[in-house]
Amino acid sequence: MFIDEAKVVLKSGDGGHGCVSFRREKFIPKGGPDGGNGGKGGDVVLVCDRNEGDLQAYRWQPHRRARNGAPGMGRQCAGPDGDDLILPVPPGTQVLEEGSNRLVAELTEHGERVVLLAGGKGGLGNMNFKSSVNQAPRRTTPGYPGEEGNFRIVLKTIADIGLVGYPNAGKSTLTNLLTAARPKMAPYPFTTLHVNVGVIDYTDRFDRIVMADIPGLIEGAHENRGLGHQFLRHVERCSLLVFIIDMAGSENREPWDDHRILERELRLYSPILAAKPRIIVANKMDLPAAAAKLKKFQERVKDMVIPISCYSQEGIQEFRDKLWAAVKGPVEQRPKAPAPYVEPAVAKRLAKVHPAKVVAPKAKAKPAAKKVAPKAKPVAKKAKVVAKKPVSKKSAKSVSKKQPVKVVAKKKAAPVKQAASKSKAKKK
Repeated sequence: MFIDEAKVVLKSGDGGHGCVSFRREKFIPKGGPDGGNGGKGGDVVLVCDRNEGDLQAYRWQPHRRARNGAPGMGRQCAGPDGDDLILPVPPGTQVLEEGSNRLVAELTEHGERVVLLAGGKGGLGNMNFKSSVNQAPRRTTPGYPGEEGNFRIVLKTIADIGLVGYPNAGKSTLTNLLTAARPKMAPYPFTTLHVNVGVIDYTDRFDRIVMADIPGLIEGAHENRGLGHQFLRHVERCSLLVFIIDMAGSENREPWDDHRILERELRLYSPILAAKPRIIVANKMDLPAAAAKLKKFQERVKDMVIPISCYSQEGIQEFRDKLWAAVKGPVEQRPKAPAPYVEPAVAKRLAKVHPAKVVAPKAKAKPAAKKVAPKAKPVAKKAKVVAKKPVSKKSAKSVSKKQPVKVVAKKKAAPVKQAASKSKAKKK
């Protein structure tokens, strides 16, 4: 049974107490205090291990505690430290504080270590309190208690691809064909009750892709209907979503309705899922009604659709190649995130309630660009015309005005000088 959530009660080790001891040996009657310190309590350490598949070990043994530190001893011997409690968890594990749901730790890479609870510090022996005034101290300190807490461990599967679809769409069958995983298959809804993780090996490229088979979603999964939130969190870490659509409508549902509901449930659950790139796979193409419905589906949904048949294995190799290009191929060939979706009813409602917000940006942007362009051109032309014609006229007029001024000044100055000379001659 796959366990992806567990509640645990953890406690780190207490520190050992300090020791009261005095040195007593032959010919050394007053050896003085020699009580050692107590040992440190063990820590509670989480270690990310890729060999772990789920949290089953913590479901059946939720109470864990580290060892306490040993008390100090005579002859200045410190007590040994308590052993740490090592808790291996699979990659993608989150540790939440029970009650407040505060994220305490998250482990995603193999070998990552997190000290969840620190052990208590050991107490001091009486040798630490000797002095010239107090040569025989009997004082010690007790060891500090360890930390404890209630936590909820949640596993979010780390995979490259997440298979999403309605029950009986063919997700488990496709996982059996592409990987070595063997999930249960049966012709009734909700056959798969837990996440199955498989590995697609590409021996010619010396690489592999991890694929997670998510149990079937139904309408209202974002409200925790059906399996609900229990498994939707497993697709949050996937880099690519693969929608498995029953193109033949064997469950009395239309394929375009299935696609619309799946998109809506992912969008309402988390905007992170709505922004992930996806590929649509049309399964059960061996049935007679599948070809006609595929044409109608492509008219309504403009995304790329890969037709396959898990029964006849038609299109499986092409699907493998498309998965490699979408996950490991060049960035230009990978599918892009879908555009933000607004439901038609919501768009009409927004247009009625806020008409200015929808129309104003388009109406303002066009005239602003048209008005600015024509203004700039005539201004430049007028400036050139004015600079050529009026400047030459002004310069000609200014020259003509300056010449008569100079002539008049000379004519007026001459008679003044003559009159002055005549007055001087008369005086003489």
